[in-house]
Amino acid sequence: MAQYTLRQLEYFVAVAEAGSVTAAAQSIHLSQSALSTALVELERALNVQLLLRHHARGVTLTSAGEQLLAASRRLLRQAAELADEARGLGDEVSGTLHLACFGVLAPYLLPELLAEAAERLPGLAVNTSEVDLEELVEGVASGRFEIAVGYDITSDPRVEVTSLYTLPPYVLLPRTHRLARRKKVKLAELADEPLALLDLPYSRDYFTGMFRAVGLNPTPRFRSTSAETCRALVARGLAYTVLNVRPRSSGRPDAREVVAVDIAHEAPALDVVLIKATGVRSTRRVAAVEELIGDLVDRGSIASMFGAK
Repeated sequence: MAQYTLRQLEYFVAVAEAGSVTAAAQSIHLSQSALSTALVELERALNVQLLLRHHARGVTLTSAGEQLLAASRRLLRQAAELADEARGLGDEVSGTLHLACFGVLAPYLLPELLAEAAERLPGLAVNTSEVDLEELVEGVASGRFEIAVGYDITSDPRVEVTSLYTLPPYVLLPRTHRLARRKKVKLAELADEPLALLDLPYSRDYFTGMFRAVGLNPTPRFRSTSAETCRALVARGLAYTVLNVRPRSSGRPDAREVVAVDIAHEAPALDVVLIKATGVRSTRRVAAVEELIGDLVDRGSIASMFGAK
């Protein structure tokens, strides 16, 4: 059996995340020589090379290192949970959970989720990251994030999803637009008008695919990685946009300047989902947050904020 230690795995994760032995040694307050020795001993114990050392350019992970990084993160979290149990803290969910959220959803979902977690799980610290869908999936698969909330817009076999609710797409128009009083609008009716495209990995393909499905090939006038920027461009009368999230209008400075109109023809909706690594047993922390999110959805505390149908 390979004789490695949890401490060695901690050092390996620190180096992988820092991208260099020097930076990792500084972050964990350890000498560079001691850290290098620990890494060599870990590789010897596992009989595999984990890192490629580049003179003056840090380190990169080998293929084996990439695989071990995800497993190391999971093992270290399980070990921390076991330590909590051993200290008699098993009756209370405690420690730190790393949760990611798709950036478009984050402003409307995270405040409610974190407020509920603070009330129901006071011993749990929830560290959040707001990322695009590509980074979100990669982060869950690599073990960087324990759980995530995003759109079901990828079929990556390394992750598994649980549906929460569905968001149909809609067109956002300036209130003064000629079609703003309509209940529904066809995308073809906007073909010659400037489009503000939400330009994020996966999202751009989803939206442009929606146009191509009805024989249109849009050329966006504006591109942004922020849904709020797209919305602001519409409020200034510069373009229209297509989105899924419908934020509550009360209190928004631009609420009176824009109108959300349903799309007349059938357009693919997006499922908001919980995302976890495939085949990984949920820790008590993850299970508790899963239950919390499920309760918020059942109560409509989250889904109603998006106008889910």
